[in-house]
Amino acid sequence: MDYRITGKGVEISEAIKNYLEKRLDKVDRVIYDDELVSFNVRIERDGKNQYVVKFNMNLKGNIINVEERNPDIYTAIDYACDALEKQVKRLKERIKNHDHRKTLLPKKSEEPGEFTPSDKISSVRRVSLLNLDLDEAVMQLEELNHKFLVFRNVNTGEINMLYKGENGDIHLIEMVE
Repeated sequence: MDYRITGKGVEISEAIKNYLEKRLDKVDRVIYDDELVSFNVRIERDGKNQYVVKFNMNLKGNIINVEERNPDIYTAIDYACDALEKQVKRLKERIKNHDHRKTLLPKKSEEPGEFTPSDKISSVRRVSLLNLDLDEAVMQLEELNHKFLVFRNVNTGEINMLYKGENGDIHLIEMVE
């Protein structure tokens, strides 16, 4: 499995890389190579002398975020890997069962001349609301090569949206209640 690892306030040694690789093998067995779009690993140290391990995985548009904290870096990696494996399995199960739900939905009436605005919606996709700071959100937008990204700003607690303008500039919309 290909992933990018970064550290903030932590030196990522070969021992940590090897341990992470070994722990991610369980997740790798569940994911097919063509499903994985991007996978970022970030290990940092917070102000409370704890290690924070963050995983951000994009599986063909389904984004999985995991964040675990622990004073021991290896325990934090263990917890994060376990949580990631659980979320990946849950996502795959939900996708597998998705086809069964389509057959259970009632058929909509197709009388000519009847039109509702919801008929304009061609597909629905449910995604998790990401908790990111502004720098991480910009990085996600560029890395995923999306036109926009909706997220909860961890600094303000508000929902924000980043989008790319026609000239490639990135714009921020801050939602207020």
